[in-house]
Amino acid sequence: MIEQIKIEGIELLTEEEKKEANRIIGKAYEKLKWKVKNDFLLDIAVKEYSKSGENFNKRKRYSIHAEISGPIKVIEASAVEWDFNKTLHMVMNKLAAEVEHLFK
Repeated sequence: MIEQIKIEGIELLTEEEKKEANRIIGKAYEKLKWKVKNDFLLDIAVKEYSKSGENFNKRKRYSIHAEISGPIKVIEASAVEWDFNKTLHMVMNKLAAEVEHLFK
């Protein structure tokens, strides 16, 4: 992973989810870098919540919070969803939209 990306909570994910996370974040980082045109730090925090009750071990809810820290401004986005890939895509798309709005 690129040194400008910091991921907290990656140890909670399975190996398959880690590979997907690296792929999605890597692509999103390159797109964001192209839009921002400056060096920045992408900080991502992953939290996992298990549903209690009958489906105790079957489903997990993912909460992802991402932040871009750069020379101009701090941009944040977050999402909560049952599907990891969908949650990560939602956060990256929100970040891209914020960056696009800021650097019009």
